Amino acid sequence: MSVGDPLPTKLPPPSLSYRILRGLVRSWVSLFFRKVRIINQGVLPESGSAMLLVGHPASFIDAVLMVAAFDREVTCLLDRRFLRGILRGILARFLGMIPFEIEGEGFPGAIERAHAVLRNGQTLLVFAADQAGEPGVAVQAFFHPAAIAMQAESRSSGELWLEVFPVHVFLPVAQLYSTEMLIYLDAPLIPREYLARGGNLTEQARTLAAAAEEACRQNVLRLQPEDVRLFLSDLEEILRADLEENWRSKPNWKQKVEGFTLSQFVSECVEQLNGLHPGELVALRDLLAVCRESQRRCSLAHLQLEQADEWLKSPWQRAVFWVASLVGFPLAAYGLLNHLMSALIMYFTGLTQNKEGQNQTARWAARGLILLGCYALQILVCSYWLGRTITGYYAPSLPVSGVLLLAFAWLVWHRTRYLLLDFRSRRLAAQLVPMRKALIRELNAARDSYAETLGLAH
Repeated sequence: MSVGDPLPTKLPPPSLSYRILRGLVRSWVSLFFRKVRIINQGVLPESGSAMLLVGHPASFIDAVLMVAAFDREVTCLLDRRFLRGILRGILARFLGMIPFEIEGEGFPGAIERAHAVLRNGQTLLVFAADQAGEPGVAVQAFFHPAAIAMQAESRSSGELWLEVFPVHVFLPVAQLYSTEMLIYLDAPLIPREYLARGGNLTEQARTLAAAAEEACRQNVLRLQPEDVRLFLSDLEEILRADLEENWRSKPNWKQKVEGFTLSQFVSECVEQLNGLHPGELVALRDLLAVCRESQRRCSLAHLQLEQADEWLKSPWQRAVFWVASLVGFPLAAYGLLNHLMSALIMYFTGLTQNKEGQNQTARWAARGLILLGCYALQILVCSYWLGRTITGYYAPSLPVSGVLLLAFAWLVWHRTRYLLLDFRSRRLAAQLVPMRKALIRELNAARDSYAETLGLAH
């Protein structure tokens, strides 16, 4: 199509190979995500030139997911380094992706193909470049997409009516419980309006890039400022605890962690992650919440263990009470079975509760009569079904099993529950360390990625 040719009013249907492969990709996506939801999809017209501008750097997975999400045929302009490998190359070819290398010989040809997609009234998907996300520098990350849009509009003498849609993506990661992918289409930017302002095309592209950067930075899927502040506060506490544990393990280490605070660089990294990859930040927040909950439960367990006597610090006494608990459990179960009927009768008659103003002597006498009556009934049943010999052994065991049941109840309340609590706290503490290390690794990976966008060594 040459300059001045009329734009198509109705787009041709996607090719059969494109539709088949897109269907296969959608089936694959459904295995990993419960749903892919496009929010504000109504702003994208059914026909006409459109550019989908994703506000974060590209990845092959993001490109495939975006192509599969829309009913319109989407052509993705993607850096060739993400298309290495036979499978990726096949997918890119049949999905109509346009590979490019900014410093390669084929870059002008790739841009011409992108212009052709827009001139044909189709949809072009582009990503922000791998550059910083801070004001003033981030404009460069959006310059190439803005230049493509302005050049396409300029070549059509302002009659292309191209719309550039900033796209916000919430992509769940492994740590998240949610498996819903969200795609939000922001209000479109109109290159024709920037073209009408006059001036140099390069400066117009930079102005459009600045507007696109601002729109993408205001990610509607990001965490709210208060949530980010709480995240940074909790993160500082977790990192302080990790430092304290590391320093405590070193002999004669005297440095304290009271003055430790997060660096401004980490805070800026979190802010950028919130704007460009909110899914990753939410995953970090969820992992941090799990760490804090485990730490809270460990601290609570330690407070409860402080109520125990010195016996808990003695290995041989703990071993004795563990053995007593294990041996006493079947005996206590036998005693509970023998006294279940009497306990139920006392419960339904209200004798298990000590109420003020009632004669306690009479209540204890009633309890004793119920217990003896149940003993007598159980002995008669045993004699009838099992004979006198077994009854001769069973009858004396009734009061003995009751005493053992009471002794086991005391053992559980005063010893066994502390043993179980100590075991649980040790297990939680053992799980907390690798969990905290995993959080720090994820944070360091995000920090290093942010440093790479700024061109800093790390």
